[in-house]
Amino acid sequence: MGSYRKKSEKFFKMKKIYPKQKEFIFLLIKGAIIILGTLAVLVPFIYLFLNSIKPEFEFLSVPPKLFPSRIMTKYYSSLLASGSETLKFLFNSLLVTGATTILAVFGGALAAYSLSHLRVSPKTISIIIFSILLVRFYPKITTVIPYFILMKKFHLLDTLISIIIAHVSITVPFVVLLMMSFFREIPPSIEESAKLDGCNVWQVFCKIVLPLSSPGLATSAVLTAIISWNEFLIASSLASVNAKTLPIAVSSFITDKGILWGPMSAMTTLIVIPIVLFTLLLQKYLVRGLTLGAVK
Repeated sequence: MGSYRKKSEKFFKMKKIYPKQKEFIFLLIKGAIIILGTLAVLVPFIYLFLNSIKPEFEFLSVPPKLFPSRIMTKYYSSLLASGSETLKFLFNSLLVTGATTILAVFGGALAAYSLSHLRVSPKTISIIIFSILLVRFYPKITTVIPYFILMKKFHLLDTLISIIIAHVSITVPFVVLLMMSFFREIPPSIEESAKLDGCNVWQVFCKIVLPLSSPGLATSAVLTAIISWNEFLIASSLASVNAKTLPIAVSSFITDKGILWGPMSAMTTLIVIPIVLFTLLLQKYLVRGLTLGAVK
């Protein structure tokens, strides 16, 4: 970014562009990048929604049609009908995501607070952080068989508890790394003042540290919820009938007779809505958390 700015400044000097013109050009470039990024995010979702209201014969039409010739809502009505299992899958996803988010954020915050107050050498902290990162780096496919064997021994296959345990294990390291940066920014004098006023460690953590770290908690909650809500690989290996979540239900539309594009597009659209609403609800804290946590 720095080299790009230097080159652009040289260009402006060569062309004798005035400061106001230069500022306008920078704003124009920035706006174009924002618009392109927004389109890259929204266009796939818009296309997905249009597919969910298309007639069946238009999915594989040549040339392909972007807009449906007529709007059909039968895919949504069939998914949300009284005899459909979609609401059951939705409840399973909400329960798994909610429990995973609460356990991972609270447990990860406790671990991060402990690690941020360790009086050890920087080398030891680096080893601990590397160990935490190692859990995030290895492919999830390598954990599927061990998780399956463990849950089978504990008789937890096809239960929501098994999926929650798996999701917590893959999201806690992320929460720990994120929250450590927030806890290190809190001045030690604030905690010392609370202790002088009679607060114990638990009271300092709950009444002082957590409120000051609310942007980080919100950021961790949103990103943890997104990971858990969209996770498919481990959940599909642990759930067969009773504990199916929405991502697993979407894969059931791929059959030996073909792909049911309409129902798949409709269910995928429904999957996106809850997590978007949750993100919008915590948007204010999410922006603050992503910026404050990166400042040293």
